[in-house]
Amino acid sequence: MRSMLAGLAAASMILAAGSAAADPAGPTDAGTAGTSAAADTTGTVATPTDTATHLGPVVVTAFLAKGALTATKLDIPVRDTPLSVSSYTGSFMKAIETTEMADLYRYMTGVARAGNTGYDMVIRGFKTSGNDRNAIMTDGLPGLTVRFGSPPTIGVDHIEVVKGAASILYGQEQPGGFVNIITKKPQERQSEEVRLTGTSVSTPYGTQHGYDADFDVTGPIDSKDRFLYRVIGELGDTNQFRHDSYERPVYLAPSLAWNISDDTTALLQFEYRHVRTSYDTYLVAPALDINRVASIYTVYQQPTDAQEETGRTATLTLDHAFGHGIHWTFHYRHVGHEDSASGFDVVAVRPNDLFVERRARGQVNRRIYDFGDTYLTAPFHTAFIAHKLVAGVQYGVEADDLQRTQFYNAPPPPSPFTADIAVYDPNYATALPLASYPLGSLNDRASWSRESGVYLSDLMTFSPHWKGMLGLRYARESQTLDSYTPSRFTPTKVVIDGASTSTVLPMGGLIYQPTDTLSFYASYSTSLVPQSSASQDPNGHGNLPPTQGESYEVGSKDSFWENRANVTFAAFRITETNVLNHVDCIAPTTGTCSAPIGQEQSKGIEVELNLQPLPNWQILGGYAYTDAIVNETNIANQLDARLPDVPKNNAHVWTRYDVVSGPARGLGVGLGIAYNSDRTGTLPTAKSTAVLDLPGYTVTDLALYYAIHHYTVTFKVGNVFDRTYYESAGFTGQINIVPGEPRNFTLALDGRF
Repeated sequence: MRSMLAGLAAASMILAAGSAAADPAGPTDAGTAGTSAAADTTGTVATPTDTATHLGPVVVTAFLAKGALTATKLDIPVRDTPLSVSSYTGSFMKAIETTEMADLYRYMTGVARAGNTGYDMVIRGFKTSGNDRNAIMTDGLPGLTVRFGSPPTIGVDHIEVVKGAASILYGQEQPGGFVNIITKKPQERQSEEVRLTGTSVSTPYGTQHGYDADFDVTGPIDSKDRFLYRVIGELGDTNQFRHDSYERPVYLAPSLAWNISDDTTALLQFEYRHVRTSYDTYLVAPALDINRVASIYTVYQQPTDAQEETGRTATLTLDHAFGHGIHWTFHYRHVGHEDSASGFDVVAVRPNDLFVERRARGQVNRRIYDFGDTYLTAPFHTAFIAHKLVAGVQYGVEADDLQRTQFYNAPPPPSPFTADIAVYDPNYATALPLASYPLGSLNDRASWSRESGVYLSDLMTFSPHWKGMLGLRYARESQTLDSYTPSRFTPTKVVIDGASTSTVLPMGGLIYQPTDTLSFYASYSTSLVPQSSASQDPNGHGNLPPTQGESYEVGSKDSFWENRANVTFAAFRITETNVLNHVDCIAPTTGTCSAPIGQEQSKGIEVELNLQPLPNWQILGGYAYTDAIVNETNIANQLDARLPDVPKNNAHVWTRYDVVSGPARGLGVGLGIAYNSDRTGTLPTAKSTAVLDLPGYTVTDLALYYAIHHYTVTFKVGNVFDRTYYESAGFTGQINIVPGEPRNFTLALDGRF
């Protein structure tokens, strides 16, 4: 915390020297075909023309927008919702200058990374993973193009984060909330953007470099602007700081909008993404002691171990306005995804704490998502109450085929098939080629998950100062699992048919607005998440009830100082029931047995602010206190234990200042400071109260910007003070510790025409 305060003091001194912070890169897309412009801007400041550089007007946009489209499916301001929602604009993403969305999380209030996949994060104390398809949605529907690589920012218009138990409009969600990516859509104004990004980081193995080349082209096809197009692409090749680690992404996203009439639009979007990366399960902590972790550059996989994933998506959106404010929307999204891995997993640390046990691993996973959502919004009056009604239907199917092609736990020495590797000085030459190991325990799991729901939500205005919201969802979930285990003698097939479950989920909220800029609210909301299709009760049956979340929240939203200061406050308590605990199996069955007897609870407060002290100076900051614990369990040592990877205290600030007049015109500076307090990385076990403790950390980032003509040059230094820190312990605790990146450098050139 001390280094964070020192950084804030440094920021004050830097910013005191200037008088403006702007976004020379341009505004967030507005007027998108087929959608509402949820990310609004604070306005445009026209500066005197500079004949030497011809910089022209500077467009100023806020880091946080004021729309709440994701939270309500209504085009209304955030202050009219009894929920916590933050909308992070393109200006925010451009200021931080990153090519991957996950790098933005540490500057989002109440959000933190919690693993090595694009889905792994913590929101309000509850973790999400690749099995939570709705943890990160795209335009309100589930399914990223890839699961491990984080979404590229070049295709993102803005990001909306909805917090709390929010299943009413979208179906299954972890009770902490979810992230919704609002993609870039075709625009009526012709424009082109080209972005070249280079990265560099010093390691004991030499300086590692990387690049990303992005483009974004949009505009009308015909003279009447009936047909609009957009094509976005990315090609990258980055050597990362860990030994022999790399990422090579390819991304292409064409889209076509058809303005059929003044009242009807159609939008068709496609995505293709392929990512090849080194296979990496990260660090281990011998004896659950973070002080005994090897260097952050240490890798326990072979240099040839690799992981590949390919995803293809197609999305159709139809919108029609009937008049009198009645509006109909239809969304459909198809995702086809395949990933493969070939390498050595870390299984455990050997009892001597000097060697790592490894598994020869081959895996091919295929997933298909088909999800649709259609809803009607309609305003009407009953007596003295004005209503804004949302009524919709959702249906979707997820089909997974997870195939082990190799799964061999290598024995310790002196076996000729050992794959052990040293914790502190790994020798990669001691292992046999992966194909030389036995195939081990193989299986092929095919599962189907079907989700349907009918929902209603009504925003009611009782008077100029009072509003209320009521919502209800009828949800139906079903799952089926086929598990096939080959054998030389008797191949076996296990079918677990998860019984369909039906649940009614309510929500309600009350809003008091004493002025045009201040809102107080209180709300109750609910959520559910079906259990894994592989889960079974003591009798070997799969009809386990879903986890259910309940969220109670009070808060305020205020805009003052001539709309240059926006502050939100929230206090919450979230409880998740039906959490599975391991129990003894009664009937003869394969695998482990579970019972829905656990409960987890998170409570805390959040404060988020977006300030514009001067016409061109932006400050985004936030603080979150989160106390997340296990409060019901059949394991005595886990009672009241802290949930893993959840910092009790989390704070951040990012500020950007740009000069818009004088000799230094076009020059800007950005400073970011993110703090996370200590966390636990594991839960206690039935036999031990010991846990892995992850120390707190503060990371400081510094950026310099220069805008001239149509170009912006950004030079960013990440982790300025080269702090060693650990982002999380992933989902396997002691053997999946994810280190933060050391000091690194980014140089980006962005041209917009």
